[in-house]
Amino acid sequence: MADCNNLFLKFNQTIRLSSDKRDKLIAVRDSLRERISSSFYSIASTSRLDNQLDFQTQGSFVMDTIIQPKDDDFDLDDGIYFIRTKDKINKPTARQYHEWIIKSIGDYDRLEEVKDKTTCVRVIYKSLYHNESGFHIDLPCYVTDDRTCPELGCLENDWVLSNPVEFIAWFEEKTNSGFQKAFLYESLSYKDQYSEWLSDIRKNDVQLRRIVRYLKCWGDELRGDMPPGVVMTILAGENYIANERDDISLRDTLNNIRKWLNNNGFKCPRPTEPKGEDLFKNYSDTRKKYFSDRLDSFIDRANKAVNNPNQKEACLLWNQSLGARFSCTFAKDEIQGSKEYLAPAVIKSDDSRSA
Repeated sequence: MADCNNLFLKFNQTIRLSSDKRDKLIAVRDSLRERISSSFYSIASTSRLDNQLDFQTQGSFVMDTIIQPKDDDFDLDDGIYFIRTKDKINKPTARQYHEWIIKSIGDYDRLEEVKDKTTCVRVIYKSLYHNESGFHIDLPCYVTDDRTCPELGCLENDWVLSNPVEFIAWFEEKTNSGFQKAFLYESLSYKDQYSEWLSDIRKNDVQLRRIVRYLKCWGDELRGDMPPGVVMTILAGENYIANERDDISLRDTLNNIRKWLNNNGFKCPRPTEPKGEDLFKNYSDTRKKYFSDRLDSFIDRANKAVNNPNQKEACLLWNQSLGARFSCTFAKDEIQGSKEYLAPAVIKSDDSRSA
């Protein structure tokens, strides 16, 4: 079997969001927080809204499973928490909170665009350069008088229980990273510890984080009806199989995902609030089949790649699933254990590049 671990580690460096872009997201996030905070309380006073305001970055940015999409449209989720202090009965609608967020953002220049989405307000930042795409900040809003039980403002369902901190804790327990919920629930008291933890997970890039990135990149390559990043994270977290080599770990995890989906009736239960919610519940049979077929194709190529004794041929198989960013430039065209170089391999691509 050809060992492609070195190629996967190079691939990980390519798709992992760079420090420069992380810094850009943080700078824009902080500026946006200041704008919202400076305007919100006057708007709240006019609307007779007695809430305190807090912010909490969440999702893949915190867990460092964030990737750089192929079109460069990277993003950050920054939750806005409206903490009720007095009137806990007469709660405004989720739509009203969305409107207050948009008003608090205020005027924006030609490089910004604000969109009201179902579960967040999105602020899109356009690039100054024609050869680059922009990025965006998603602002989901939560109402709570108890930080451990927030309700997410959803335009379709008004308010639903949702706790992004618990999801981070669920994933970080899988990685044994030492994450504590107090880092976010009591952020002022644990500011230094949280900063040190973030630095440590960036330095110690554990395999499970890489596996999530590989799955996200596969989804990013296909787009369309592929599941979002949260589903890829759950699938990886529930089915991860460790190995000293990333190629074997990914192959084994993919096979485990297939078995898990078959045993669950092709459902993806959310591990945190709303616990047990099937994230495939709104998928049509056609969309489920689309994902299922692509997963089978990915598994088939992964099995063939791991069992192929030629690293170049194995690389080309991985490349068909993971896209051009999985480079075969440094792959060796030789049988493992042999010094004899072979003619370039011919790997036929699927007509639809379906995995």
